[in-house]
Amino acid sequence: MAISGLRSVAGTINIERGASLDGKREWSRIEGCDAVTLYVCVRPAGEGDAEYQFSEIYRQLGSWLGEQGASRRHVITEKVYLADVAGDAEQFRTIRETYYTAGNGHGSSLPATTFVQQPPATPGVLGELQCLVMVPLVDEPLSVRDLTGLPAPAAGKVVSARGYDHIFMQNITGGHFGDGMDYAGQAEDMFHIAERVLKQEHLTFRDVIRTWIYLDEMERDYATLNRVRSEFFQQNQVERVPASTGIQGGVYPPDRGGLLDLYALRTDREVDIRVMHAPTLNEAWSYGSAFSRGMAVQREDRVMLYVSGTASIDTRGQVVHVGDTARQVERMLLNITELLAGSDAAPENIIRATTYLKDGADFDTFRHVYAEHGYPLDVPHTICEAAVCRPDWLVETEVTAVVPVA
Repeated sequence: MAISGLRSVAGTINIERGASLDGKREWSRIEGCDAVTLYVCVRPAGEGDAEYQFSEIYRQLGSWLGEQGASRRHVITEKVYLADVAGDAEQFRTIRETYYTAGNGHGSSLPATTFVQQPPATPGVLGELQCLVMVPLVDEPLSVRDLTGLPAPAAGKVVSARGYDHIFMQNITGGHFGDGMDYAGQAEDMFHIAERVLKQEHLTFRDVIRTWIYLDEMERDYATLNRVRSEFFQQNQVERVPASTGIQGGVYPPDRGGLLDLYALRTDREVDIRVMHAPTLNEAWSYGSAFSRGMAVQREDRVMLYVSGTASIDTRGQVVHVGDTARQVERMLLNITELLAGSDAAPENIIRATTYLKDGADFDTFRHVYAEHGYPLDVPHTICEAAVCRPDWLVETEVTAVVPVA
């Protein structure tokens, strides 16, 4: 098992990242002043049927949690990437619920989970899992509670530690199964559901740091999403728009046109939240997309950097290197590097990532260029197949990074 230290700063936070030699797990571990925060990506070996692979994911997760001094009750959120969400989501849900409730003797609170059809690009893999795990420190209390008011299968968590409330909502869809609602209506509804639940927590969308929006029909519905989102932000006076990823992905329930995940922050501590910029690409709002290129959140011991889904785009908002995957990856990484640099960060500060390939056959090309440019391979990183919002884009990557504050 290979473990590499990312950075250790006395008096602030300690960060480690690592990967298993068999390629089944990558993780990052942040020991801060409030909790131990863990990110992990788990995948099967790419052999056997769906039942075997999904069971193997939770066998791997359970083993890794034990190594980290954590348990299944510390898992806060999950994102499940499936090759066939309509055919396999129910089976995955059954295996997942068995894992989290086994031996408890009662209905344990499950993590907030998103199911999305974005086939993992690792050959033979039918499903892949990314998790956020938070473990309390000995002398710092940490509480976790479920959000109420979200229609199933949507779910949410509030994690409170050291004066910070971290709010997560997962798998929010608009309307209800079989209602025949078009995508515009569904998109409006999912934003309104999220806003209603935020208000229950005495928050609004102005407190949201990061969103993820999945569309079943990207080419057909992305313009509608941009219109609905912009109108919602205007109506609710959201001026500092969140970082975001808007990407193709079949959703669950399978008759819905899209879903929304979000992360919001509430605190009574001094926190600096600012929009990230880069000199190598323009602002998304300039071509009608209401999201920020990234969001930097400075806390007492760290700066968390949430970089939006980023592609091969220039300062005029044009696609660069049409038809050339390797060169698109290079330009995309340049943009991410510049976004990170604006917050005194570099690729070595990345703690998790997701990459979306238009063609899964570009898996090896992407990994080669990614590593060649100094981007770490030993962090939780799902590489999956999904169409990006413009037909000429072949790849998009999102990252989360952390910089210790001395």
